[in-house]
Amino acid sequence: MAIRYEDFLPEVISMVPACPEVIAERAIRSATIELCEKTDAYQTQLDPISVINGIYEYDLEPPRGTLVQRIIWVTHEGKILEPISTSLLEQRKEDWRNDTGVPEYFVKQGLSSFYVAPVPNKTVTSGIEIRVSLKPTITSTAADDQLMTDYRDTIINGALFRLCRMPSKDWTDYNAAQVYNSLFADGLVYAERRARQADTPVAAKVRYGGLYSGRKTGKYSGRKNFL
Repeated sequence: MAIRYEDFLPEVISMVPACPEVIAERAIRSATIELCEKTDAYQTQLDPISVINGIYEYDLEPPRGTLVQRIIWVTHEGKILEPISTSLLEQRKEDWRNDTGVPEYFVKQGLSSFYVAPVPNKTVTSGIEIRVSLKPTITSTAADDQLMTDYRDTIINGALFRLCRMPSKDWTDYNAAQVYNSLFADGLVYAERRARQADTPVAAKVRYGGLYSGRKTGKYSGRKNFL
């Protein structure tokens, strides 16, 4: 399931009433993307991948409307593979593309694929398990419901920071922008700390979020959802 960015508009627009909804929604999406990029707050375990004899490149297939931000871990038949760069792999195994055996390493290739090395020497159904952190695409209209619920206030603070710092607008308020930026930064610290707890290999296919615990009151109604 997913929650649409427009669902956050009433709370955002109430603080910047002169702002057009299309601009506010864009700020909400940008804040959500930044949250994911800086904290790994949106993690999931992808469907198992079958290992094919002689094939070292495999596709990443994240949920619709998302991109893989980072590979958290990969296992091959239950064994954790070591993350490595292509250049370092070539230093260790110069001809690794022709070196077959049991995979020991993985290399992320862009947003859509990864390599395993050595090249698998046997086919294993559902032999690879992979956990990733995700981020919404820049054309998305919604994001994961757990992410949006658990980090609602952080996302709203991030959106308001972006809107209030826009120059020469009816809703421009640099003092408010500083407040919202501080609250957003605090929320990112909390989200990143909580996300680290989900980084170890586990069998359960769960998404990860945080917990809401209070908000500020006052002129800017800054919002916190961190401890």
